[in-house]
Amino acid sequence: MINKKIASLLCSFLVLLLSFSISSLALAEPINHRLVSVDGNATEILLRLGLGKQIVAADITSQALLPEQVENLGYHRTLSAEGLLQLHPDLVIGSNHMGPEPTISALKKANIPILQLHSPTSLKQLEINIVKLASRVNADSSAQKLIKQIDKRQKSLLKKLPEKKPSMVFLLDIGERGLSQAGTDTTGDSLIQLLGGKNISQFSGYKSISVEALLAVNPDIILVGSRSDSLDSAKKLVERQPLLQHSKAGKNNNIVSVNAATLIAGLSLGALAEAERLADRLY
Repeated sequence: MINKKIASLLCSFLVLLLSFSISSLALAEPINHRLVSVDGNATEILLRLGLGKQIVAADITSQALLPEQVENLGYHRTLSAEGLLQLHPDLVIGSNHMGPEPTISALKKANIPILQLHSPTSLKQLEINIVKLASRVNADSSAQKLIKQIDKRQKSLLKKLPEKKPSMVFLLDIGERGLSQAGTDTTGDSLIQLLGGKNISQFSGYKSISVEALLAVNPDIILVGSRSDSLDSAKKLVERQPLLQHSKAGKNNNIVSVNAATLIAGLSLGALAEAERLADRLY
């Protein structure tokens, strides 16, 4: 009788232990079945973490990054709550700029998990974003490998930089609307810092600038980006504004094109690659 009771208790204990183990595994299961990314930076990270196939929808800036076409959710600031809810996502990943607020509120009300990352202005912030995102999708091991690669690339980039900081300006060429120069708190400024330069524009955000004003400050290097990902923006600008050939940057062949598409979502992995390309070109 006693042996039967012990056997019964032991059996119950094993069933309980098995149930607990199954529950624990379910809780530990990565949230990566149906991912929605509405930030190009986050999309790049997900791809590098090996989770590209789990992305079921993305914003317009992410589409060109993806190996296969997914549902286009449009601009990350004007997201549709209905469109997102219909996707039944396990996790929606975006930046602190995603919106509008009613859409964010609707997702939270529907208990849809959301991860909002700060748009990075430094490689350190980019690495923090990688860790945060990897933690939510159980990809910590892949994240550590990626961070080691970034650190290695940053050290290699630093070795190429000149001892004396060259003066630089980052311009967005917006065609008939003229030129817009990047001040502090912009990704253009972050790119200049990565390249070891000194930004001549010491104001916040972007401001328009004339060619005459640009010639007056006469920076060592002029970086030119455009709305497209074309790398002939510098050539087109000089063709329209031949006076730039007489600037210090023009005389030293240091008016160079930047793939501005890599800077849309902050200092991204693509922006780091662009900085490496520019360093090889300039130094």
